[in-house]
Amino acid sequence: MQAMGVDGIGSGGGRPVRDVGASEPAAVRSPEASRDPAGVRAASGPAGSVELGRLERGEIDLNRYLDARADAAVRHLEGRLPAEHVAFVRHALREQIASDPVLIELVRRTTGAVPTPTE
Repeated sequence: MQAMGVDGIGSGGGRPVRDVGASEPAAVRSPEASRDPAGVRAASGPAGSVELGRLERGEIDLNRYLDARADAAVRHLEGRLPAEHVAFVRHALREQIASDPVLIELVRRTTGAVPTPTE
């Protein structure tokens, strides 16, 4: 009988993770897929799509887009936490977007631009 870990490691199976480490050549992917890795646009919901559209039309710059996305990400905390805590979480999230290599790459693939640290 094979021992099985609590987290499923070593159990000889598991669910495949989509789009992680995909080595599919760019020519095979659709143009939309290269601009929207792993369905970010679909997962971001209507507000994200509106803001992304504004960015693509040049109505807002990348920093304003990322600020709007950070605002949307913490909106559910407003009224549940003190305002200074919400502001701290929003600022930490925004800084993470501008400094984490994985998030920088996700932003670059989604928007075509690289985020810069906020002040």
